[in-house]
Amino acid sequence: MRYLVASFGFDIDFVFREMASGKFDKVLLLALKTARGFERVQKAFATLSLICTSMRVECTLEPVVPDEKMLRSVYSTLLKAASEAQELELYLTGGPRMLVTALLVAALMLPGELAGKVRVVVEGEGFDCEMRVDPRVLAEKLRLDEKSARIVSALEAGRAKLSEIAREAGLPKSTTHRRLTELMESGLVQEVATGVYSSKPHATITCRE
Repeated sequence: MRYLVASFGFDIDFVFREMASGKFDKVLLLALKTARGFERVQKAFATLSLICTSMRVECTLEPVVPDEKMLRSVYSTLLKAASEAQELELYLTGGPRMLVTALLVAALMLPGELAGKVRVVVEGEGFDCEMRVDPRVLAEKLRLDEKSARIVSALEAGRAKLSEIAREAGLPKSTTHRRLTELMESGLVQEVATGVYSSKPHATITCRE
């Protein structure tokens, strides 16, 4: 089962475009349920539902109430979808920023085995560019202690040798080597040549011509 999960406002264009690619079996749209805006969301979804039916794609609208339980609700929804899906793309394109932020935080909270199924996609203005993010890498970066964070920071400028990393991070070579091994195991660092390391990109950006 291939899922498209997205924050949803009034714009159905990006959903239709992704559905037309034929990649997804199920579309789950989360929309903020407010007194002023939700009626417009429902009208937009009604139009989209006709397209879903014609394309034989299961589409669902999930209302999200903006209260103190919002993050828990969004996380539960994303957790269930990731548990059912073989692959899941999380599009943070439409809808209020509050909802977009809640979905991103929820993705970072997913257990590792489920986060591995998820790719986070953020599109730029006019859908000309999109950024894809692996939430596992972001979550690992957030959990780094000071020494490992200094090593990763030293590699942000590009590839470097062990001695260069140790000097930049202000750590002994032995400590740096041990931490590099741990960082490679967690997927944050890669050895690109013997004794030469670089950080793994946590995001890719592509733009259409």
